[in-house]
Amino acid sequence: MKKLWDRLRSDVVSSIMLLMLAILVSGCSTETLLPKNESHMTQTEEKTAKEKVIQYVKRTYQKNFIITDIDKDHVMGGYYDIHGFVQDGKEKTTFMVTWTPPNGFRDSYALAKWSNELEPWMKETAQKTMDLWKMENMTYGYKDNVENKYTGDVPSVFEILKRGDKDLSLVVSFNIYDHRGQSQALISKFLNELKKMNFNEVIIEIFVYDDKLKTASKNIDTDKYAIYRYNISGDIQKIDINNLDQYKTDLR
Repeated sequence: MKKLWDRLRSDVVSSIMLLMLAILVSGCSTETLLPKNESHMTQTEEKTAKEKVIQYVKRTYQKNFIITDIDKDHVMGGYYDIHGFVQDGKEKTTFMVTWTPPNGFRDSYALAKWSNELEPWMKETAQKTMDLWKMENMTYGYKDNVENKYTGDVPSVFEILKRGDKDLSLVVSFNIYDHRGQSQALISKFLNELKKMNFNEVIIEIFVYDDKLKTASKNIDTDKYAIYRYNISGDIQKIDINNLDQYKTDLR
């Protein structure tokens, strides 16, 4: 059984293999097109990239960006991925800025800040409403045409949701127990909490496992205990959360 995330990773691997095949067919060596050290750059080049990104974060968010790592892409146009963090009060927000010279910038600051804020709430709510085993892969999406919509002092995600910003989308995956056959009713309770939080676009994957997994050996194949999968996507405000069979797949 392959989960959504496994399929995405498989697609990435396939793309890389196709690229390598194209290189071999063209008669070029991989050493020519893919340097052994793709991060290699001169000291001057690295200093310039760091300065540009620090200035960008300061200008955009009024934050001091502490750089922890920098990589340069040599194949797809010479852009730079600069990793680091800023201090948001007591919290450290780790994110990445991509700089494409001379003046192209993209960053994940707002999404990283919001993930830090919402993840504890999400896990606690899942634990209260469902028989939660674990939560995985909580991320946000944001429509391309509103990238960097929030700059300066970026508001809390809870304020964003309260405003009814429909450009923010949620992607999250859960593994839960069947809880004596009550799993679907419990999932509905969880989705109702998302509705009350004013979410809109969601992609939610929920795997339901037999309660016997709770007492099974740690070395067993957990997939053998999976009984249902729910793939719930769309506007949570419009989804009939009390009629979830349309999103359900029997895995037994």
